[in-house]
Amino acid sequence: MNRSIAWTLRIGIVLGLFLIVIGEFLEEGNSVLYYGLLILIASPLFAVIAAFIGLVSERDWFWACIAGAVMAVVVSGAIIAIL
Repeated sequence: MNRSIAWTLRIGIVLGLFLIVIGEFLEEGNSVLYYGLLILIASPLFAVIAAFIGLVSERDWFWACIAGAVMAVVVSGAIIAIL
């Protein structure tokens, strides 16, 4: 499970930074920059989702509930920020 979380974070960081660098070199790259930032911001949420899935598959219900609560807080904060 730790490897899946680590890979999720690594992929998010590499992809986000790649998009940011590409957006810097493009003339009209603002949208590419924003997508890179969005991926960098969302990658910890994807790690929590990976942890939640791993914990549920291991039937570790206490920590799965903790991960679910963290997901709920992050998602509700994002929804409130949009409004």
